Amino acid sequence: MTAELQSQESQIETAEKIPTWRLAAYAQMTLPLAVIGLPIAIFIPPFYSGTLGLDLAAVGLVLMLARFSDVITDPLIGRLSDRTRTRFGRRRPWIAVGVPLMVLSAYMLFVPAEPVSFGYLLIWISAIYLGFTLIGIPYSAWGAELSGDYHQRSRVTGAREIFLLLGLLLAISAPIIGVSLTGGAEEGETFNSASREAMGSLGWLTVVLLPLCALILFACVSEPTSQTTQNIPFKDGLRAFARNGPFRRILLSTMVGAFAGSLNAAVAILFFDHVLKIGEAGLFLILVLFGAAIFGSPIWVVLGKKLGKHRALCVAAGCSLAAFSSVPAVVYILIPSAPEYTFAAMLTATLIQGLAAGATPILGASMLADVVDLDTMRTGEHRTGFLFAFLGMVRKFFEAAGVGIALPLIAYMGFDPQADSQTDLGIFGITMVYCLLPLSLWICSVMIIWNYPLTSERHARLRAAYERKAKRRGQQMHPALAD
Repeated sequence: MTAELQSQESQIETAEKIPTWRLAAYAQMTLPLAVIGLPIAIFIPPFYSGTLGLDLAAVGLVLMLARFSDVITDPLIGRLSDRTRTRFGRRRPWIAVGVPLMVLSAYMLFVPAEPVSFGYLLIWISAIYLGFTLIGIPYSAWGAELSGDYHQRSRVTGAREIFLLLGLLLAISAPIIGVSLTGGAEEGETFNSASREAMGSLGWLTVVLLPLCALILFACVSEPTSQTTQNIPFKDGLRAFARNGPFRRILLSTMVGAFAGSLNAAVAILFFDHVLKIGEAGLFLILVLFGAAIFGSPIWVVLGKKLGKHRALCVAAGCSLAAFSSVPAVVYILIPSAPEYTFAAMLTATLIQGLAAGATPILGASMLADVVDLDTMRTGEHRTGFLFAFLGMVRKFFEAAGVGIALPLIAYMGFDPQADSQTDLGIFGITMVYCLLPLSLWICSVMIIWNYPLTSERHARLRAAYERKAKRRGQQMHPALAD
């Protein structure tokens, strides 16, 4: 890196340093989104199949069909939010519409009246996914526009991840507290994380928390002023995506990683209960995972600055995968021979995974914000919302495919969540879906991102070139690119 380039990056970073209070006011919005998002990923399948009695494979199919609606809504909301011009801002109006929709749908989904049907589940899971789109896409784009600096963006995504993890911890602990306060579990009875009382506590928590956090966001964080834009045809925009090498790598890595994560999350609670047979300790492992991720998150912001974002991301993935690869040995060696050590072994693996867990959402989202700059340079249109939406659409498609495949597959292999004991084939099926398939897919995801080309040096050159181009045209720079 030349001395001139180092000086340029230093000046930009100093000029754009975001106050901590503003970071916190922006990032705290992820708290209620996590409280809603975690149950959908890991509690809704056992709640609607085990507690409410719907067919497991059919629940998986419903969740997959509902997720596919995002194929239409994500790009639409992303593109519209980019082109919205109101006194209230570009991103705020969409979030304001999404909040009441998500409050209502979360309540209906987590506090259902009996009897429930597949139609009921489909309607309200689709509604809550639409709420996520209306809030999540503009919110993510807003965060990418808070700073144009390569390293400041990691601070933004790092703060967001810390609040997300706090929300996940709250999503795990709220059902336990709710059941205790309502007396839902009799003395000596095993705690059921997918009980009506547990899910009801999450529904009411959402009703209170989501509007409050939205008000804080709107009151404390200003949007960048609207800039004049050059609008390009939709087909030309898609062709620009195809020619964007860094975006292609992120897109392909996201496809593989999202599919792997969805397979794993869809059966996590079932795996803890029926294979490891650790009961409530499974929830404790999830708490440990998220708690360790909070402590690990600052590490990846620092390493991203020292090693480069993609290299730090690969280091984190390597540590996590090395720990996760021990799960088959726990199932087939430790449980038959020394079951008393099962929890200790899983706790060790979970701690290592947790310390590494924050790297992908912090560094991956920061890398995508850098890719937006490259797209703006090449197309002349500021498409922050659309790029985040396009990637989100693809991620959700593969997450839906994971749920849609995971639950029917383990059911086909003989796994029954309502049975007292499982067959050997059923045990293998859920172990394969929880661990073996995700492990191989995550390794592929890391290999895709290893030689990612958009480094801090290239990003600094990109911003300097865009500034020169904008000055020649007499245009004002986009807030994500401006010094």
